[in-house]
Amino acid sequence: MSVIEILPSQGDETLEALLGETVYIHQRKRRHFCLPVGNQGYFLAFNPKGSKMSGMTERQSIYCDGDTLRYYGADKRSRAILGGLKPLSGDHDAFWVLAMFFTELTEEDVDHLETMEEKINNLEIQLLTNNGAAHSELSRIADFRKALLTRKRYYDQLGLIIDRLAEDQIGVIPEGVRRHFHALGQYLRYLLQFVVDLREFVTQVREAYQAKIDIDQNQTMKIFTVITAIFLPLSLIVGWYGMNFNIPEFNWAHGYLYVIVLSIAVCAGCFVIFKRHKWF
Repeated sequence: MSVIEILPSQGDETLEALLGETVYIHQRKRRHFCLPVGNQGYFLAFNPKGSKMSGMTERQSIYCDGDTLRYYGADKRSRAILGGLKPLSGDHDAFWVLAMFFTELTEEDVDHLETMEEKINNLEIQLLTNNGAAHSELSRIADFRKALLTRKRYYDQLGLIIDRLAEDQIGVIPEGVRRHFHALGQYLRYLLQFVVDLREFVTQVREAYQAKIDIDQNQTMKIFTVITAIFLPLSLIVGWYGMNFNIPEFNWAHGYLYVIVLSIAVCAGCFVIFKRHKWF
């Protein structure tokens, strides 16, 4: 019967004696790894989901050999999962417990990613249908990218660990458990690709929103250009009649009304021409 030990942190005084000086010093310098300990087991570490990947204060560590699984860390979900796992009788069942731990740790992640995908889709609809997007909606793009980057790093490190366990270079993991680790590695690669696709989706949402802004700005500039073009002939008329020449209309009783009608006719004509050509 294997033994599961859940310890508060990796500061256990017996850890160095368990791992040996070389492995102990090596693991202190890295955030995630999977290292063989002699020929009897593995010592691995990774950062919990949602951590800032800041290093030792966030890290979870596990030592596993054929008879013992020791967990060092404070992550509540990981401790709850291990607390609910029952070791099986038989040789090397601690490795099976380790495989079940990683399986339960990631089994709901597809649902979470699908929920995030739906939220991103809703955000896209809001950004592209609202005339003026709120600042909170725009900031969610950066929030999604940050959350997905954290997920990507999380699945990257778990994938490396699971692949090392599936390879089992010291030959202590039973074949059935190794096959389970291999299948779990494929599942993690699927989750990683899902995250990469979601990051690309967020990028596309941001680019689509930027394109919408550019189109709106171009439409505004187009309207201003058309207005300027319509009233530009009036500047010509004003300049024309403002010259110091003896223009007959100056001495005509209806000259003032003529210029007004001419200006209105020119503006109306320009408007009709622009409208017919669908320039606005």
